Amino acid sequence: MYMRYVLGALLLCGPCLCMAQTTFPDHCSDGSPLPFSSIELKHPIDSSCGISGLPTAAANSKLQNKVKDNFCAGAGGATPEIFTPQKLADLQAKTKVPSGFKKEPSDRQPLTDLGEGKLIRMKAFLVEAHHADLGSGETVNCDGATEDLNDIHMAMGAATDTQECDSVSAEISPHYRPASWNEIGHYERYNQTTKKYTPDPVMAARLMAHAYRLTGQLFFDASHAVCPCGTACTPIRSSLWEIHPIYAIEVCKSGTTCDETKDSDWLDFDTWWNSLTPIKKIRGPHTHTETPH
Repeated sequence: MYMRYVLGALLLCGPCLCMAQTTFPDHCSDGSPLPFSSIELKHPIDSSCGISGLPTAAANSKLQNKVKDNFCAGAGGATPEIFTPQKLADLQAKTKVPSGFKKEPSDRQPLTDLGEGKLIRMKAFLVEAHHADLGSGETVNCDGATEDLNDIHMAMGAATDTQECDSVSAEISPHYRPASWNEIGHYERYNQTTKKYTPDPVMAARLMAHAYRLTGQLFFDASHAVCPCGTACTPIRSSLWEIHPIYAIEVCKSGTTCDETKDSDWLDFDTWWNSLTPIKKIRGPHTHTETPH
């Protein structure tokens, strides 16, 4: 089933577009639309960067990029499997596939056997977020340097006080990214001169005020080495298993138990965000750097 939909992601748009390798399809091979089609926005990257990313990237990198760009996990109405941040950390402990800079595997079947490509759902709290890889880019997005050409990295934790080094990752792709989702990346602002990110305390407070329910593809980011608490490395995270790309973002409704198995406890992020009074963004004093993905 998984390989059916990965292949679907590679052939979503039909032969003519896939041969071009520069157009990103907006539907799956079975004709179903993107999971967030009702709020999707078309961006220049959708017509300039295909599903394998940078054409000159190494073969192993392009193979990983094709998996990263799969918006069709569970296409056809599959029920998401419930995950937790701890379950992603536990899965990391079971993973023997080598990883690190330019160490992406040439065969991802061992990762498929562990669940890569499944549709999953996770309740968690936001620890930190930013538009990743600004100024450098990454091959999956054809090395674009600006925020509209890069993923939004969300560090998620099991509790409101989770440290970033204990967090797990969830990534919002730039392809067809909704306007409201893009605002999550403004938790921090990037300074092109200092190459550092500065949190916006007002935006951070708004985004961290509730639990999230994220739905998307289970993916192993083999471009990094795991970097949990107590280690001197970057980017810090407890697992290379993540939700990538994100298909749906929801916030917990006030007065509910935030049960991840109950749809009635959750409100679509886009609806919630657009109901709020706009805020003036203020830069905070803290900065940090990030290693390109």
